[in-house]
Amino acid sequence: MKKITFVINGTLRNISSIKKRIVENFERDFEISLKVSSYRTDSMNLAENGIKEGSDYIISVGGDGTMNEVVNGVMRIPKYQREKLIVGLLPTGSGNDFARTMKLSSHAVKLKNYILNNLFTHIDIGKIECRKINGEPTTRYFNNIADAGLGGEVTNKLSNSKKLLGPTFTYFKSSVTSFITYKKKRIRFSSPQFSWEGAILILCLANANYFGSGLGIAPHAKYDDGKMAVVIAGEVSLFDYLKNVPKIRRTQFLDHPGIIYNEVESCEIEPLDDNCLIETDGEVAGKLPLKLSVLNKELKLLSPINACNKNNFQSR
Repeated sequence: MKKITFVINGTLRNISSIKKRIVENFERDFEISLKVSSYRTDSMNLAENGIKEGSDYIISVGGDGTMNEVVNGVMRIPKYQREKLIVGLLPTGSGNDFARTMKLSSHAVKLKNYILNNLFTHIDIGKIECRKINGEPTTRYFNNIADAGLGGEVTNKLSNSKKLLGPTFTYFKSSVTSFITYKKKRIRFSSPQFSWEGAILILCLANANYFGSGLGIAPHAKYDDGKMAVVIAGEVSLFDYLKNVPKIRRTQFLDHPGIIYNEVESCEIEPLDDNCLIETDGEVAGKLPLKLSVLNKELKLLSPINACNKNNFQSR
């Protein structure tokens, strides 16, 4: 019988009903283990332990932050020990931007169908080497989007907000208030593909299209092409941002002299000003300098799009 470990965000409000739905849908056909996180970054340990316990599937139950932690936990395991592992996402969090790109449903029965029909696709993983806030070196992985600049400031505000009016409005409010007080940071961007130097409002390295609760910041991002889409917003005003929010939500390119679109296979970002924060999928990862590399098709993800359907599911 196949074994599934569900890594559940312990802060979910409806956690009891979510666990009940998982049990009702999966207990009869699989050996399941429900692991609930009890503190920030705990999902990394739970995912890592799930692999060590012999799970065939590690399923993140939560939002983008939970998925990011699960990916980082999975990446702690040497590649040869996770060649057959498939990762999944049941999007039940306040931010589900990666699920938007991958066309994932919050219904447990659909997730079960992906497994029974062996529907998965290969996704790239971004690897960043940077500094923690205290200056110590660290390595973090991301499946969705990493950014430097304003995003880290917004993430700090969100971590202290209750999201009573919903994630989309809360992110919008935090973005606008941060926009007003944020001082653009100067950086130097270097890659084999292109180089750039200047002051940034935000610089995104995107493996998928959305961040910030539905903002389609990177229309050109592809999750399996061995590249990260780059979006640099420099001389952009609050008025420019507010005027273009509808286009961004429709994942459209913006024709603006202060915005640059490109893509890279690797890059380095050096700070020319102090304390430029880095955010990965809703979590503050550290600060510049940053070195990026792309791990092409590093993980298998349960998904109905561009799926490898081998029709060979067998219980073990």
